[in-house]
Amino acid sequence: MKIVNRCAVTIAPRQPFIDWAQRQQPDQPLPPGGFEPGLYLLPAYDSREEAIQLLAQDYEEIFCSELETWSTDPANWPSPRNLALFQEWFAFQFFDLIGDQGKEPLGHYEVDESFLDDLRSATEDSPLG
Repeated sequence: MKIVNRCAVTIAPRQPFIDWAQRQQPDQPLPPGGFEPGLYLLPAYDSREEAIQLLAQDYEEIFCSELETWSTDPANWPSPRNLALFQEWFAFQFFDLIGDQGKEPLGHYEVDESFLDDLRSATEDSPLG
């Protein structure tokens, strides 16, 4: 197995985010099994304190990414978006060792509306979801 030179954090929606998301798309049923957490790669860190510092530096981009899944119009997003609100809306858990079981090289993809639509379709049809 290969180890990736990154760490990760899962971002799990709490009730305030779920309530907000349902107001954005009231006709959209809740995902089966509830909302899945997001997973974000972070630079490698040596301690939980350092991981929290990294998250504090990147929370705005992660917050916007999670909001954009439900509304692409920033006018509908909560304001101001600060670290305290992020922590109120999301629970997080750090992972300091990431194994790579894939055979293909890691790649990057731009996230746009088409990508999000494909992702939504894939997770709706997933036997695991």
